[in-house]
Amino acid sequence: MDRVDRNILILGILVLIVLAVAYFFLLFSPLRQEYLDRYDERVQKEQKLAGLEQSVAELENARRNAPEIERQILEYSKRIPEQDEIPTLVVQIEQLAEGAGVTQLLITPEAPAPPPGGGAFSVIPITMSFEGTYENMTDFLLRVRNLSRLVTIDELTYEEVEAAAGGETTTTDTTSEEDLLTVEVVAETYVQPAGGGVTTTAPPAAPGTTTAALPAGGTTAAPATGGTT
Repeated sequence: MDRVDRNILILGILVLIVLAVAYFFLLFSPLRQEYLDRYDERVQKEQKLAGLEQSVAELENARRNAPEIERQILEYSKRIPEQDEIPTLVVQIEQLAEGAGVTQLLITPEAPAPPPGGGAFSVIPITMSFEGTYENMTDFLLRVRNLSRLVTIDELTYEEVEAAAGGETTTTDTTSEEDLLTVEVVAETYVQPAGGGVTTTAPPAAPGTTTAALPAGGTTAAPATGGTT
């Protein structure tokens, strides 16, 4: 192949390369970008449609459950008094503790306060401590859950104690249903309406009980929530 033919071949290849580059930038690239834009738009519309369908399903589920939700709200409202009635609640807890076979050590209510998330009621935190076996404490917490007044348990800590010589107590590492536990319960009760008719009267001391604080330490258990009667 002489020099002229070789130059023509090279020129032809260069022309093809230029045409290919021009096709990519002038025709293929814009079409590709338009396709990607349309694809993204379609994906966004599908995601929006899926979100709308989920919202519709949630609204439909809420509509179906509305009667049950209204029943629960009415049930809870019946369990929330219009006055704090803390002395009455203390007596009820004392009776529950006696029935479950646990020893009440301390019941300390705090001042009523509005709920963090807002609502037409006030929250009264209550700290309680008891001594009893695991089985008896389980029975007591179940009785609190079924109390006619709504009481929710937010935190529960306990420490195992065992009677030793001289009347002293020592902690042990193993737990059984017969081991004696010192249990501290952080709970809440409620009064409606918020800010109205709420007093801060402290409960009277229960006969035959002490006000010793719960020893430091213990294990935090899962919170329990008050149920219905």
